[in-house]
Amino acid sequence: MQLFNESDMRKIVYGLLMVALMGCRPSTLEWGKELLAEKNYEKAKEALSLWIQSDTTRWDAYYARAESNLALELEQDALLDYEKAFAMHPTAQTCAGMGKGYLGKEDYEKAKAYFNQAIGMDRGLAEAYLGLGNVYLQEEQWDESLLYLEQAKERWKDTLQEELSLAYMKVYFEKKEDEACLEQASLLKRAKVPPSEAYEYAGQVYTRQKRYAQAQKEFQKAYAMDPTNIFALALLADVFSKQEDFKTEIMLRTRIIRQAEEHPAKTELIGMSYFYRGVAKDHAGDIQGALEDLDKSISLSDEHAWAYFSRAVVKIERKDLSGALRDYLRAINLEPDVAFDDYLKEDPKSFSGFLAYAKKRGVTI
Repeated sequence: MQLFNESDMRKIVYGLLMVALMGCRPSTLEWGKELLAEKNYEKAKEALSLWIQSDTTRWDAYYARAESNLALELEQDALLDYEKAFAMHPTAQTCAGMGKGYLGKEDYEKAKAYFNQAIGMDRGLAEAYLGLGNVYLQEEQWDESLLYLEQAKERWKDTLQEELSLAYMKVYFEKKEDEACLEQASLLKRAKVPPSEAYEYAGQVYTRQKRYAQAQKEFQKAYAMDPTNIFALALLADVFSKQEDFKTEIMLRTRIIRQAEEHPAKTELIGMSYFYRGVAKDHAGDIQGALEDLDKSISLSDEHAWAYFSRAVVKIERKDLSGALRDYLRAINLEPDVAFDDYLKEDPKSFSGFLAYAKKRGVTI
């Protein structure tokens, strides 16, 4: 005897599925927040977007998705979600969210306005003071940044520990307070999910101190943690450049170029990488390779004065004095305040022929 026909079974299965889905809805939002806390930003965004598709009434879902978007460098999407959260729930927290949204968009005046408004709504909101500290950090006003970071620290929240340490670390690095910078980096390394920036900044301190072996380890760790972190790879290449290990530097620059070329939006980075590889090839004695890389760099980033100047040097080595003079003039036209001439005069033996050639053509260097 058949208890249910096919139509009845479809209705039962559909009903059970809907019950299951409805039962999961609250946990979907919480799951998204948990993924956000774990820094799994892609998955967090997916989970939160699924929730929002089924329920558009929760301001905290938009706010959490905004945080995910900001971490993923989707600044415009983040700002839109912060705006929705603030419109639905205009509190000091969501107002500070607006500040973070505009900070991500590099609109520092609007960011300051929202952070200050948030402080007016709740003078105990640590996030708003931290936000102002980050704005002044971006504006390179280090002492002003520290003042607001100290105020954020006074209103301490455990969830802000990492963000505060990140900001402190960056300010101390810029102020050349190396030990304080390393102390903050050490704190960050003990986090459940350490940010690769902790290793980057420690590596930069060691590079500044000419402790190159330690710097290499830090940059290698940063890149191993996040293989998309091309900046860490570039910093590692810089270390080998300073040690005049141009073979390794060229290998690393090549890896950077290949990785960056997978992202068409990174044209400027690709152009700069060709420039640095070209300079490394010149140092390694590969004059033709250097010229090809500098040509490529200029084709991708036409306003880079140092690329023109470096190509001028390579052309001098190739005895192409007319081409070298054109590139030299282009370089000083782009950056008139840079003393390119001092570099040439420091080595008169190598550049005397070019200096004489320029003088004959009415260009005094």
